[in-house]
Amino acid sequence: MRVFLTGATGLIGSHLAALLRAKNHEVVALVRPRSNRGFLSGLGCRLVDGDVRDDPDRLAAAIEGCGHVCHSAALVYDGGEWPKVRAVNVDGTRNVLRAAALAGVEHAVHVSSVAVYGPAAGVVDESTPTDTPLPPADLYARSKREAEDVARGIEAARNLSITIVRPSAVYGERDRLMTPAVAKLVRLPVVPLFGTGENTLPVVYAGNVASAIERCLAAGRGHAVFDVGRDVPLTQRRLFELLAAGLGRRPRFARLSGSLVRAVAGTLDGLGVGTPGARHLSLERVARIALGENPYPSRRIRRELGWTPEHDHAQSLPRTGAWLLAQR
Repeated sequence: MRVFLTGATGLIGSHLAALLRAKNHEVVALVRPRSNRGFLSGLGCRLVDGDVRDDPDRLAAAIEGCGHVCHSAALVYDGGEWPKVRAVNVDGTRNVLRAAALAGVEHAVHVSSVAVYGPAAGVVDESTPTDTPLPPADLYARSKREAEDVARGIEAARNLSITIVRPSAVYGERDRLMTPAVAKLVRLPVVPLFGTGENTLPVVYAGNVASAIERCLAAGRGHAVFDVGRDVPLTQRRLFELLAAGLGRRPRFARLSGSLVRAVAGTLDGLGVGTPGARHLSLERVARIALGENPYPSRRIRRELGWTPEHDHAQSLPRTGAWLLAQR
């Protein structure tokens, strides 16, 4: 395969680039001029200067000759205002997918998020509607819903088959969001466990998400949606312990009652306090994720594409912690 990849310097994109190159596929990576290119250059990717906000005609010239497109570039809970988020996550999706159609590409993978489901109750899968009201401040979820609508509109109008992949929270080497946030908790003298700490979290390793996307690229299905919200079951306590091992720490835990966590989160939300490092992610949602069971079984991609996660958290989390420690 020859794959045009956006978001290649990001978490999911960099892991996908590494996997594709390891399997001797060609990767043409769209890279902004000031981005760190060392990792991608070391993989042997072909780097193209540009931005998802560029005109589709210009992007099409870069895509020419590629058989597949994977669009993984996005602003993820960066605290920006709606015009900025929309310009990248919605308009950027439109630009890339229109460019793919102009370049004659027959199939694209659009990386979305389980955030599109909103605060849905119970088990969530690809048949769950994505029309649950969203918190006004959740610009990321709003942008991802709109981007999916854009993708489906282009698929219908431009004869471009599109697979949508919806990961849950993702961690791994080169993570600039989740791993640093969890590491701050792990480095506390006493690490809080929210509730019992034995609940399974909607957290997946970037390498496993990459292998799921590679399966989708190979299958080339249009009008398809696959959740990647569960790879290997991971409890809250185990997340802290394994990441701490990579950071060279042995955490001491203190349990916080679930009712207390919910009450404090609700109060702070009412005061307009956002999640540190992810202002548009409500504390109520963070509390719900931290206390609940992983609602995303992700059975369809296993059943229909034969996806089997290759990486276990017992190795991936310590390795991610060690990578983060090295950055300091």
